Amino acid sequence: MVDCETGGVFFEKDDGAGEAGRDRGPFGLFLRAIVSAAFGLRPEALDSVSRGRKDVAFARQIAMYLAYTRMGLSYVEAGRLFGRDRTTARHACRQVEDRREDPRIDSILDYLERAIDVWPRLSASFSGGR
Repeated sequence: MVDCETGGVFFEKDDGAGEAGRDRGPFGLFLRAIVSAAFGLRPEALDSVSRGRKDVAFARQIAMYLAYTRMGLSYVEAGRLFGRDRTTARHACRQVEDRREDPRIDSILDYLERAIDVWPRLSASFSGGR
């Protein structure tokens, strides 16, 4: 997917061994970095195949929510960033929206949304302003 305003690539398919179905373009890496930092996790934890720990699963749900709500990716695309399907991404978005009533969660989401808002400018600066 390409941002029409900046021409920056949000994500690219990586068909490397063991990574089928996951996207590793600049936006995917950026999203992993900021969400994992907010939760004190390693970025690769968000890519775990199993549901694993609740904190990792919730961080991954937040990342899919942000990809969908802030970057305008479809459920399919948001899920693909983490090797999940569209129904999982849709469920993630609903879960996060329900938990947004918690002031702590809402504060974390506000912080992450502001970070994502700079993505188009950041992406353009690295791509030579194209």
